[in-house]
Amino acid sequence: MNTMQCVAATALCASLSPAMAASPPAAPPFLDVLVSQYASCVKPAYQQAKLLVQDGTGRYQIDVKGEAYTVELQERMGFSLQAGIGGPVAAVVKLDRPPKGQFEEQARWRERWLRDVAERSGVALDERSLAGGARLLAVNKSEIKGNYVGQSLLIDPARQLFIDMAWPNTLDIYRGPDGLRHVREVQDDVWQRLLSCPPPA
Repeated sequence: MNTMQCVAATALCASLSPAMAASPPAAPPFLDVLVSQYASCVKPAYQQAKLLVQDGTGRYQIDVKGEAYTVELQERMGFSLQAGIGGPVAAVVKLDRPPKGQFEEQARWRERWLRDVAERSGVALDERSLAGGARLLAVNKSEIKGNYVGQSLLIDPARQLFIDMAWPNTLDIYRGPDGLRHVREVQDDVWQRLLSCPPPA
């Protein structure tokens, strides 16, 4: 990680500390409360669009080195973040909450999957420890190509929440020799705006 990235990471973690260090509520906030709050916090730089709500429970399978695991979902909401009003999509966001008692197990498997993606891609997994016991994991491509440039996962035990973020290759600033640096700058900016929101009342 170069000097600029270290400075950006330090600033991001510092900005998250006050909001995430606050005492957690008696029960985790509903996802629609968080999504509504995030929609307000990301403005004016980003606009929330294409809100998707999953009714009831759901599931999907992940495979890690020949082992299969079924991810159970109790709640899921997803949305896109556009760069400005009517702009290109900067991030595709999914908020997931597993059934009661499954958070730790799912966290281990989701992290294993992301580590496997990094290993198969020949890149390092970026890990950041945040206030309140949350962790932010990210895998970015070593070159700008394909439909997506990276994948991030926030593991938040205090709110029993996973935030999965895919970063599409849709922003013109990702082109050229500074493309990879711009990817990291956009990611840090989006995460800072989302997670510096005050806890829901």
